[in-house]
Amino acid sequence: MDTETLEKLIKSGKPANPVYIFGGPEVFLKNKMFALMINKLVPPEDRQENVFKCICSGKVKSEILDSIYGFSFNLSPKLFYIQDFESLPTKQRKEFTDALHENGIPPNTIIIFTSSDQRTSNELATKFKQQADKIDFWTPFANKLPSWVKTEMSNQGAEITSDAADLLIELLGSDLSILYQEITKLALANKGKIINLPEVKKSVSYQKQNSIYDFLNAFTSRDIKSSVKSLESLIKRGEAPQKLWFILSKQVREIRLFHDISKDRPDILAEIKRYLTQYSAIANRTDYKSNQEKKEILATIQEKSEEIPETIVKSLGLRNQTKIKSLHYALNFKHSELIKLWPELLKTDLDMKSGTTDPATLLTTFIHKSLSA
Repeated sequence: MDTETLEKLIKSGKPANPVYIFGGPEVFLKNKMFALMINKLVPPEDRQENVFKCICSGKVKSEILDSIYGFSFNLSPKLFYIQDFESLPTKQRKEFTDALHENGIPPNTIIIFTSSDQRTSNELATKFKQQADKIDFWTPFANKLPSWVKTEMSNQGAEITSDAADLLIELLGSDLSILYQEITKLALANKGKIINLPEVKKSVSYQKQNSIYDFLNAFTSRDIKSSVKSLESLIKRGEAPQKLWFILSKQVREIRLFHDISKDRPDILAEIKRYLTQYSAIANRTDYKSNQEKKEILATIQEKSEEIPETIVKSLGLRNQTKIKSLHYALNFKHSELIKLWPELLKTDLDMKSGTTDPATLLTTFIHKSLSA
C-alpha cells in the first residue's frame, strides 16, 4: 500500500486492516500519519484512554499486551503505536507477535509497528499476512521536495510560489520536521495568500545568520578566516565549544569515510563523485537554472544510490539531501591530508574531553592546522 491510499482510507474512517507496518527511514512522515489516524478515528474525549504509544528501545513494555486485550469503556477504536520494533531482540519480537497471532487482534483495535529495518518490516508482514498492510515512508527526492512543500502549504490554507519553495528548502535543508514547522508558521501568517520570496526571506533567513551551518560551510570550504570568525560569533552567542567540536569532528569523520570508501571501492563511488563534482561547480549559484540543475543532480544521486550496497548508502547518507549536499565539500580535501590530520583530530578529541585546555583555543588551533595545508 502507498501513503496516498492509506491517507484516503484514514480520512474515510475505514482503515482496511488491524495491523499497519510503517517501514522506511522517514520518521516524521510516520508520526504525521499516526497523528492523522488519531484525529480522524478517535474523538478527543476518548484519546487519553484509547491511544497508546510505545518506543521499544531494546524492550517492549509488558503492559502493552494487557492494554491491547483490556476492556474499553467506549466504542472508539484503540490505536497502538509501537515504534522502533527492530530494536527488540529476535526472541522478544517473536514472543510478542506470536501472542498477537495466537490470541487474535481484538475488534476495533489498530496496531501500528514502525521499523526502519527492511528485514523486520518483512518479518511482520509475513507474520500477519492478510491482516496487515506495509507502507514505506521516504523523504521526497530533491526534485520532488518543492512539490511536497507546496502541497503541505496548500493543505494549511496558503499558497507558495515555486521560487519561494526552493528558497525555503535552500535555507532550511531537507529535514521534513523543520520544513513543516516553518510551513505551519508561514501559513498561519499568510492564510489565504500567496507566499513569495520576500515572505520567506523575512521569516526564515535569520536561520542562517551566524549559524552552525555557516561555521561548517566555512570550514568545509577551507576558509580559515570565515571559520574562525563564525566560531567566535557562535561562542559569544552562548554555543558550547564542546558541542561545536562534536559537530565539526563528525563532519570531518564523514569526509574521511567518503574518501576511505572511494579509495577502497572506486568502482562503487566513481559515478557519485562525478555528480558531486558537477554539483560543486554550481553549489554557490542561486539563479533559477542552477537551482533546477542542483535539484536534478541530488535526485540523480538518490536514484543511483539504489545500485549501491545498503551499508555504504546508510553510512554516507546517500538518500538524504542534506547529507549529499555536504558530501560535495569532501572534494575540497585529499585523502592523504586527512590521514595526516587524523592524529591531530584524535588528540583534540582527548584534550576536549579532559578539560585541561581551553576548548575554544583547541577548536581554533584545529581549524588552522586542518586548513593551512
